[in-house]
Amino acid sequence: MAIATSIFLIVDLLRLRLNPFKDIFIILFGSLLRRREFSSLTGGSYLMVASLVAMLLFGSNKGVFIAAVSFLAVGDTVAALIGLSVGRIKVFRKTLEGTLSGLAACIGVAYIVSILPGIDTPFTIGIIGAISASLVEALPFEINDNVVVPLFSGIVMMITMQILH
Repeated sequence: MAIATSIFLIVDLLRLRLNPFKDIFIILFGSLLRRREFSSLTGGSYLMVASLVAMLLFGSNKGVFIAAVSFLAVGDTVAALIGLSVGRIKVFRKTLEGTLSGLAACIGVAYIVSILPGIDTPFTIGIIGAISASLVEALPFEINDNVVVPLFSGIVMMITMQILH
């Protein structure tokens, strides 16, 4: 994971620093970039770094790691799709519809993680993680949510497990 993250960051940094590299990158991936990503790291780079940190922090509990990263991958994607397509009620810079649909997706993720063989992460812990992921994703932080969502929700789940056991 560390090697993959390093390669990802190197490619992204080369894209930002070297124009020939940037031109090729934009031809290949430009349609996938958000406007701000043309001059900063991509969301994928932040996701890779957060996943690596999450693996180091939560690796002793595979369920927490899987849930935390999946809350971002699934929940954030569903929230964005629903929020952009049908969202009307604004809450900070997000929509209530997107946030609630993202929460529902995260609860689904929590259930799936709770029934995986060899994983000992109770559904209730996953629900708490899902709620924390959805709340922190909706708040107007300046830190990229690809970093905040998995790390915050994972920390909340780990702390909750310590309190309850």
